[in-house]
Amino acid sequence: MDKIFRKQLYKWVYDKIKSNPKKFGGDYSNSFIMLEYLKEFYSDYSVYQLESRLMSVLSTVSRIKNKLLIRNPHFDYRAIHKPKNIKRALCTKYQ
Repeated sequence: MDKIFRKQLYKWVYDKIKSNPKKFGGDYSNSFIMLEYLKEFYSDYSVYQLESRLMSVLSTVSRIKNKLLIRNPHFDYRAIHKPKNIKRALCTKYQ
């Protein structure tokens, strides 16, 4: 995945979280944000026609969402799946 596309994903994920922090910043928000990505960018495809590359993009969207919630705690409405060690969560190899 190239850097430009990753930056675009960061902006998209941040805007989604900001638009509805309770939905996209909650405990079970990974599936919501992945589904939102599919609806927004792949609405005309059936599940069988999706590329394998899409699953990689969805994983990246989820990782970006988790990092953005750590960096923007005012959007973080997770109670169950909140990282225990914030410093360690910020020091991942995918930053």
